Amino acid sequence: MPGIVDVTANEGGVGRVVMENKALVLVAGLGRGPFDALAPVLDRQKLEVVKLSTPENSVELVQKEPFDLVIFNAEVKKGTLEQVVDAIRHGMSASRNTSILVLAGRNQVDAVRRLVGRGVNRVMLLDDPPELVGQQVAELLNIAPRANLRFSTRLQTAVGDGAVEILGEIVNLSATGMLVETDSSFEPCQQVVVTINLGGQQGPVSAKAEVVRLARNDRGGIEGVGLHFLSFAGDGKEKIEAVLDEAFTEPPIN
Repeated sequence: MPGIVDVTANEGGVGRVVMENKALVLVAGLGRGPFDALAPVLDRQKLEVVKLSTPENSVELVQKEPFDLVIFNAEVKKGTLEQVVDAIRHGMSASRNTSILVLAGRNQVDAVRRLVGRGVNRVMLLDDPPELVGQQVAELLNIAPRANLRFSTRLQTAVGDGAVEILGEIVNLSATGMLVETDSSFEPCQQVVVTINLGGQQGPVSAKAEVVRLARNDRGGIEGVGLHFLSFAGDGKEKIEAVLDEAFTEPPIN
């Protein structure tokens, strides 16, 4: 089973979700049968899953925490699915840029598809094969291969009219972002300038990045921050890709 946090028993006062070095996915409103069928597919993609009983119960949590993907059952008991989606897309919501996948019954799918482009990214049937749903999950997450590479990095963040420089160590790296080990505090969606010391002939890489995940060692992980790259200076992107290509190249068989 994937790392699942089932908070259905405490939905009246859901607390802060502590995020690890995994894509964080909320699944809301799926019954036991559909969820159990989908769980092995999520497990293979190494996702951290938070499970709630209904879409409307997820609004407060998703507004506070930056989820990478939200999967909803189209059935909403209070209000409408459109109201739930609008609340998640609200300008102050931490998950306003998340991808939303809705699983609908055959009698609902046409109505739900009208929300595509109006907050919903994809619509699928509840009885679609789990592997097919898993393909959509992977596409929406845009999962990039990550390498367990350790480099030192500097994070520069604005404080008032000045800036503060923080030292950290990269725990893993992908073409789209990285996890940095540091005991400094950050906020979701905070933007920073990073300088990565790749060493050797590659030299340093400078990039702008956004905080998308907070990692806490009280759940068995590291203490740090997950960053998504927004832009690179010069040929920084190409340097990162070259390091990853080398890391993922299998050694020759003797």
